[in-house]
Amino acid sequence: MSTLRKFATPLTIATFTMVGVTGVLWYFHFITSAGRWMHEIIGLAMMVVVALHVILNWRAFKTYFKRPLAIAIIVLGVVLTVGAYLVPDQTQARGGPPNFAAFSKFSDETLTTLGPIFDTTGEILVTRLEDAGYSGATVASTVEDIAGTNTRAQMQAFSAMAADGSGTGGLGVGAARE
Repeated sequence: MSTLRKFATPLTIATFTMVGVTGVLWYFHFITSAGRWMHEIIGLAMMVVVALHVILNWRAFKTYFKRPLAIAIIVLGVVLTVGAYLVPDQTQARGGPPNFAAFSKFSDETLTTLGPIFDTTGEILVTRLEDAGYSGATVASTVEDIAGTNTRAQMQAFSAMAADGSGTGGLGVGAARE
């Protein structure tokens, strides 16, 4: 147990530092895939490390449960954490990559409506989708009808609609250039 005691506090400090720094960088939209991985995976590891730290220092931690201010802070933390997942999400369109927000906004539009975005018509979008293996599309179909509600699947359908065979993906010609 003494070997574990040697590592509990340093591991707690190290994991807190990694999760804290990557969290702040992520908040300011300066995150890399390695930073995202570190934040998520080390965050999970941090839960184990903190649990070990609490177990090893239980006698000292018990004294906090005798102080009203400490109890209030702990209860507030638990209530805020639980409450964050009980309150319905009112800001689903906020956050995340901007292209995801665009896909979600356009996913319920018909192919006829989307045609001008791709500098073409709804009929040509139907043909492009059929060429990409999507069956049953009509000019009245929406991307959600065609690809479902999964954002990644919708992005693939949008990519299929952009593929016009010219190598430009439907970008930079006609109305899109004007």
